[in-house]
Amino acid sequence: MEKLLKVNGNKYNDWLHQQHQQFIEENQDLILQALSAFTGEEEEEEKSEPKAAEQVPVRPQSIPVTQN
Repeated sequence: MEKLLKVNGNKYNDWLHQQHQQFIEENQDLILQALSAFTGEEEEEEKSEPKAAEQVPVRPQSIPVTQN
């Protein structure tokens, strides 16, 4: 795969990072659900709803890839 990408002028690490970012963006709900279950926050949320001021939307952030 690395050699095929290189033929087209792409770096494997840049491509791999892009694939990770795409997967994270497409599966954000699943990732947040898994993290909540892992930390036990899901049980706490069922017991008491967070106040509106405490609710913070979580959005994935892209990290720009610089080419060397």
